[in-house]
Amino acid sequence: MAMSAPHAVPAHHAAARGSTSFRPILVAGERCKGCGLCIDVCQPGALALDASHVNAMGHRPALLVHPDACTSCAKCARMCPDAAISVFARPKEA
Repeated sequence: MAMSAPHAVPAHHAAARGSTSFRPILVAGERCKGCGLCIDVCQPGALALDASHVNAMGHRPALLVHPDACTSCAKCARMCPDAAISVFARPKEA
């Protein structure tokens, strides 16, 4: 289910901000085990493991690296065994 997206990006994700301020995917980085299932299922290749951050559990969480490529299909969220991914619909153009 798509929701209204937050525009804030955690500080350690600033480098992967991309060209847009809209973030169609929000990964709960502290819950992510870095299993990579979401990355495998993402056909546009919008996700990657965060090479610059290790969470409190000792894992490199998934990170949205190409927000413009994301189609908000939610395959990543359905694949995530920890329900650590929220997907948001793109705002409608006026």
